[in-house]
Amino acid sequence: MTKDRRKAPVEPTDTVGSVFTARRDLLHGVKWAIAGSSFTVEEADLLVSLYGAKELDWDDLEHDAEGFVAFSILERFLVHSASLLSRRIRKLADVTPALLEVADADLASGQHFNAKRVRITGMGVKRIEPVWKRYEQMAAKLLEAIPQRLLEDHYAVNAEISARIRARRDGLSGLFSGKP
Repeated sequence: MTKDRRKAPVEPTDTVGSVFTARRDLLHGVKWAIAGSSFTVEEADLLVSLYGAKELDWDDLEHDAEGFVAFSILERFLVHSASLLSRRIRKLADVTPALLEVADADLASGQHFNAKRVRITGMGVKRIEPVWKRYEQMAAKLLEAIPQRLLEDHYAVNAEISARIRARRDGLSGLFSGKP
């Protein structure tokens, strides 16, 4: 996938392809962060996402004031496989003590009557917080000595890619068909 950059300019496919390459390579660091937690990568992704919504008030995962997130929002947000999301949520909600709390739809917010919402419990926070701390350590170590301007540029490019895809998510076929 890589080219000799002295001979060829960076193409759009190089940039987008590098996101997939980085995701693949980062998986090793993610597995290190979850080691010993008993969580799968997919479970940790779910718990960290809900931890971020409730405890860190992340603004890129839509949630209510109590930290509840609609299942449908989670399906689009999770980095790792969203397949079997309902089963994964049920498994983490059914353990004793529960790591997740499932609630019925919030009809006042316009959710469909049979939609579900989920949030992390206090025990879920307790169990996933060490994973999050190890992830922070891994990220800091990985990026040390990279100049701040490059980190800012990289972040800006990734944010722009995500924003463009989110803006067209409902009409994603138009993005790939060459239509405006």
